[in-house]
Amino acid sequence: MKYKQLISFNPITTVIQLTDANDVTEEENLVRSYVMSDEMEKRISDIILGQLQFEEYNDNKGIFLVGNYGTGKSHLMSLVSAIAHDAKYLEMVQNKRFAEDAKVIAGKFEVLRIEIGASTMSIRDIILGKIKDDFKARGIDFSYPTQDQIVNNKGILDNLMTLFADKYGDDKGYLLVVDEVLDYLRARKNMEAILDFGFLRELGEFCSNSKFRIICGVQEQIFDNPSFIFLSDTLIRVKRRFEQLIIQKQDLAFVVSERILKKNLEQKAWIRNHLENFTSLYSNMAESLEEYVSLYPIHPRYIEVFYKMISVEVAQVLKSISQLVNEIADQEIDDDSPGIISFDTYWPFIKGNPSLRAKADVKEVIDKSGKLEDIISHSFPKKLYKPLAIKIIYALSVHRLTTGDISIRSGLTAENLRDDLCLFLNGMPDQSSETLQGIIQVVLKDIMTTVSGQFVEHNDENGQYYLDLKKDIDYDEKIT
Repeated sequence: MKYKQLISFNPITTVIQLTDANDVTEEENLVRSYVMSDEMEKRISDIILGQLQFEEYNDNKGIFLVGNYGTGKSHLMSLVSAIAHDAKYLEMVQNKRFAEDAKVIAGKFEVLRIEIGASTMSIRDIILGKIKDDFKARGIDFSYPTQDQIVNNKGILDNLMTLFADKYGDDKGYLLVVDEVLDYLRARKNMEAILDFGFLRELGEFCSNSKFRIICGVQEQIFDNPSFIFLSDTLIRVKRRFEQLIIQKQDLAFVVSERILKKNLEQKAWIRNHLENFTSLYSNMAESLEEYVSLYPIHPRYIEVFYKMISVEVAQVLKSISQLVNEIADQEIDDDSPGIISFDTYWPFIKGNPSLRAKADVKEVIDKSGKLEDIISHSFPKKLYKPLAIKIIYALSVHRLTTGDISIRSGLTAENLRDDLCLFLNGMPDQSSETLQGIIQVVLKDIMTTVSGQFVEHNDENGQYYLDLKKDIDYDEKIT
């Protein structure tokens, strides 16, 4: 059986931009291709649909949609705004429960989508300027005074929606969707940022007693962000007028399983039968078998590790998984091994990315890991174990970038390496986790001996192995 026979492979190779949805054809594609779990659907319905609807009074607020690059943030905003603008998209939605819930906003809004780039303009001037242009295209004459001529923006916003209602009637809402807000706000100076957040607060407040609505896409949570610690009092007031929906790693795993690696019942049954032959080797596989089946051939830990990595955008997880699966699609699955790909396979992507080498911490890990790999490749004593040794070096290198500080004494145990990588060796005397772990411990000991303890450290207290980038020579290991 080949990998491609077990997966309805649909690669993701590009990051979606919010304004892509301004093209009608692309808007339809974005609606059709968005996948969400039932748990994600409930959060979207409760928070986003609950705040957008105006059929029932809800003290409506603005929305911050939180998700790093590649988590589907812009895709979700495109989906919601498309349905809000035109009810025809309901029949194209994959999650039928969401399609039913979304009727409360379907076709009830005119929509303006904005992406904020590198700009020195205030967020007030950016948003009001874009609205002015949008209104002009709709035949609405809207103007507003400069910021130094007003006490607050309430009168401007009231006038905005009065003009809008004159054109579209009282039954229509105006939805503003703004992406890439956080990068813009980070670049603002203290007083500029205070004014920007003050305007966002006014927009959030305006949602309560009007049919104006706003969704802002941000890469990280704003209210607990250390970049804005000087704005703590201002953020408290903004928080009262905005709800947050956070895209979590479980949501990304669902996208991977249902879009990139989608399988039918027959394919899942074959994979389940295949993996049941190896559940005795790994301590958590039997309990989480369905998760392994849905993500096969990707290990569930692959995505979890990405969420912890410094200097690497989450967007790369979708691209790297797509590329890896594409490379193995025509390969036969070995009946004698699990055939699972884990996070160690991402190390070649990191080594081959010139932009990552520009970051000092990543460059140091790449350089020291490269020295280890070179020594293992040329001097490892046991040829049979060499592939395992290389995979372990790769895994420790990736893990080194997940700890926040590359000098922290934190790593992986032999058991972690066994389970998190689904390490496997043909010809073992028995199919037990203890036997496999014993082999991995032998490999780890041979690694440390071969490299004379350079850059690899073992913590006797917790059994963890990790890269120690300052440890050039281990004299105790040389004496041994």
